[in-house]
Amino acid sequence: MSLRPRQSHGFSSPAKQRKKAPKNSMTPRTMIRNRLPSYLKPGAAVEISSDEPGFRGSWYPGTVITIPSSDKDSVRCQVEYTTLFFDKDGKKRLKEAVDMIQLRPPAPPMSEREKKKDIAVGEEVDAFYNDGWWEGTVTEVLGDGKFSVFFKSSREQIRFRKDELRLVLENFLCCGDSIEGLAILIVTVITMQYILARVDPETAREIAKQMFSSGTIVEVSSDEEGFKGSWFVAKVIETIGEDKYLVEYRDLTEDDGIQLLKEETDFLHIRPPPPSEDGIDFVVGDKVDAFYNDGWWLGDVIESMQDGIVGILFRQSGEKMRFGRQGLRLHKDWINGTWELPLKRGGIKRAKKVSCDRNVRPKKAIEKQEFSIGTAVEVSSEEDGFEDSWFPAKLIEYRGKDKCLIEYDKLKAEDGKELLREEVNVLQIRPQPIETVMVNPFEKLDKVDALYNDGWWVGVIMKVLAKSSYLVHFKKTEEVLKFHHSQLRLHQEWINGKWITSSKSQAV
Repeated sequence: MSLRPRQSHGFSSPAKQRKKAPKNSMTPRTMIRNRLPSYLKPGAAVEISSDEPGFRGSWYPGTVITIPSSDKDSVRCQVEYTTLFFDKDGKKRLKEAVDMIQLRPPAPPMSEREKKKDIAVGEEVDAFYNDGWWEGTVTEVLGDGKFSVFFKSSREQIRFRKDELRLVLENFLCCGDSIEGLAILIVTVITMQYILARVDPETAREIAKQMFSSGTIVEVSSDEEGFKGSWFVAKVIETIGEDKYLVEYRDLTEDDGIQLLKEETDFLHIRPPPPSEDGIDFVVGDKVDAFYNDGWWLGDVIESMQDGIVGILFRQSGEKMRFGRQGLRLHKDWINGTWELPLKRGGIKRAKKVSCDRNVRPKKAIEKQEFSIGTAVEVSSEEDGFEDSWFPAKLIEYRGKDKCLIEYDKLKAEDGKELLREEVNVLQIRPQPIETVMVNPFEKLDKVDALYNDGWWVGVIMKVLAKSSYLVHFKKTEEVLKFHHSQLRLHQEWINGKWITSSKSQAV
């Protein structure tokens, strides 16, 4: 696919709109020394992802050969694949250097409860295919104990047995049987998020200056061993220079047990208290903060009991405890001055069950759709930064069996005058969805398409605002942007010649 004009016509993904952050004072070498995941060591079994076109969304088993050296500014590891080979005879395993963030520990073995669990339409799964695990969505439950899985990256739908499927990584948070494996997986996610550095330091510094004056009630975090993932209520005593604050804790005392503890902290470890939400019924899969030992600790709901009592698994320690509603709050992240909520709440419990006696004709893969010349279509892209986006266009002509020429409705060619024409694979086009007027407002966690820079981008409603506006989270870029109701439509997938709605009732 040819490159689209981005700069002259303002055409870019939500990710491209973020201001460039100043260089972090922490070098890759320091990050490796301080933040190298505990599972990452020579000889360790891992799963390896790829950003290559045609391989996005796949994870291959392998082994770590070498890890980044502390005396080099590198975050690359040498790995050896278990199921991929360099030679045709399958005797020499493929070796490759990959970034540390492309690695994760293998998923823990499925428990007996997980094996018995019903897989529902809309559930996100990994399917073992062509020697690796591929991320997909269950679209049909077949009568012979098999399932049709749709792969967004290739637009294919393939049938699998249940033993060839597993829950995607984030859904392991809802399974409380394999505590040790679960704790390792969660630590991996936390480490990756730190390395990716979602927080813009300059933005965080300016917000802190405006918000945290003397007397302000705040919450303070710590990077000390044993305290990661916790927040303690405090009061700002005074500012120290440009970046630091002297705080006095509300519930922590000095060694004498009388005087309240005072401590110095920086702008990256301080935030306002999150807004309260009363009357929440917590369900399995919720990310929560639990008030314990004078602070709020991050955990996951792994069991739900009567009278609002729930079982919580703490990420850092692997401990499991039970709490009532009074000691819990829904976890939120303070990112660049905005409160971000978890994407999913109770995915396993809320999955829509579908009867297994449906008479469905199994298909190896999705059939190529033939559209008439001049048909209004939407076009997807495999370019970095443009995943999960669709742009309106018109079909001009077919070129062979797999290619076609399209003309975009609003994207311009390099001269800025003519509409852009482009040759694409026929699997990258679909008809434009029938326009439907959403009379009722969208709800939190609805899956939507947002109209942005002349294209439709797949996202999730994170917060319902006043005046028919919403905050929408984009998973690929970790962006949260504001949209009006008129700029959104309910997300649908074009599968086997029909539109399948992917709302929160099915996908969450």
